[in-house]
Amino acid sequence: MSDEALHTSEGPPPAAAPGAVIQSAAIAFRAAYLVTIVLGLLWLGSNFRIISSDSQAVVMRFGRVVRTQEAGLLLAWPRPIEQVLLLPGPDRQLSRPVAALPASGGIEQVASDAGGDATSADATPYLTGDGNVVLLDATLIYRITDPTAYVLSQSHVAPALDRMFRASAVKVTAGWGLNDFLVAQTTGGDSDETITALRSAVRERLLTNVNARLRALDAQGDGLGVEVDRIDMTASLPPDAKLAFDAVLTAGQKADQDVAAANTAAELRRQGAEREADRLISAAQAAAIERGVNATVNTTSIAAIERAPGGAHGGLEQQAYRDGIGAVMAKAGKVIVVEPHSGSRFILSGKAAAVAGAPR
Repeated sequence: MSDEALHTSEGPPPAAAPGAVIQSAAIAFRAAYLVTIVLGLLWLGSNFRIISSDSQAVVMRFGRVVRTQEAGLLLAWPRPIEQVLLLPGPDRQLSRPVAALPASGGIEQVASDAGGDATSADATPYLTGDGNVVLLDATLIYRITDPTAYVLSQSHVAPALDRMFRASAVKVTAGWGLNDFLVAQTTGGDSDETITALRSAVRERLLTNVNARLRALDAQGDGLGVEVDRIDMTASLPPDAKLAFDAVLTAGQKADQDVAAANTAAELRRQGAEREADRLISAAQAAAIERGVNATVNTTSIAAIERAPGGAHGGLEQQAYRDGIGAVMAKAGKVIVVEPHSGSRFILSGKAAAVAGAPR
C-alpha cells in the first residue's frame, strides 16, 4: 500500500496546539475561579466569631434584630445579610457623666461661669427643701440588661438617662435639706456616722427613683435595656453662696472657740473662788478657835471665882479687879478720875457721849 493510502486510512491530521496567549488566558481564568471560590468561602465565614466572656452580641438581619448571644461561638450569615453588633456583657459596668443643662442665665449661668472655682462644668443646680441651692455633679454607673432594647434605642440612652436623673434629682432634693448633701451649716449634734448615712440615703433615693423610671419605660414597651447600679455624686454650692456659707462656718467656729474659752475661764475662776472660800473658811475657823482659846485663858481667873462657893469670893473679885484694871488703864490714852458724888459733869468732843460719875 502506498504512503498516501496509508495516511488516508488513519484519519484527519491532529489539530494544531493552542498558542501561548490562549494558554495564559486559560490559566488566568482558572486562577480567578479559585480566588473567587476562596473569597466566597471567606465571605461566608466572615461573621463567624468568638464572643468574649465580658461581651454579648446582637444579630440583625436586614436591619431587624433576630437573636442575641452571650459568650461563645457565634455563627451568622455574612454582611449585608446579617450584621453583628458587639455590646458589653450584662456584668460589665458602663459610666455616663450627667451633662449640665444649657446655660440660660440666672443660677445656671452662675454655675457655668464658675471656671475658677472647684465647681465642675457639668454641675447642675437644684432647689433643696429648706430653700437653698445645691450643685450636683453626678455620674451614672449602669449595665445593659436587654441588648435588643438597647440596640433599638442606643442613640437615645444617654440623653434619656440625663433627663431621668434630672427629674429624679428635682424630686429628691425638694424633700431634703442642704446639710443632707454637704456640710454647709454647723448643727453640732450630727456625728460622722450620721452624716455618712444621710449621704448614702440621698444617693439610694436617687438610684431607686431613676430605676423606677426605667422600669416604667419598660412597662410601656419603650425600654432602654439598661439598669443603673450606682450613682457617684459630688455636691457643691454656687460660688457666691459658697463664700457666704464659708464666712458663716468660720464665724460659727470662732464663736464655738470663744464659748469654749469662756467656759474654761469661768471654770478656772469658779475653782479659784472655791479654793479661796475654803481658805477663808479655814482661816476664820482657826481664828475663831484661837480667840475662843484666848478668851478661855483670859477668863480663867474670873471663871474660877465664879465657880467658888457662894460668899467666899467677895475679896477675890476685888483682888482680880485691882490686878486687871492696871492693864486696862495702861491701854487708855488719857485717864480722868472724877469723884462720883461731886455732881460734876463733863462733855467730851467727838462721838463720845457725856460721861459722869466715872469710878475711881
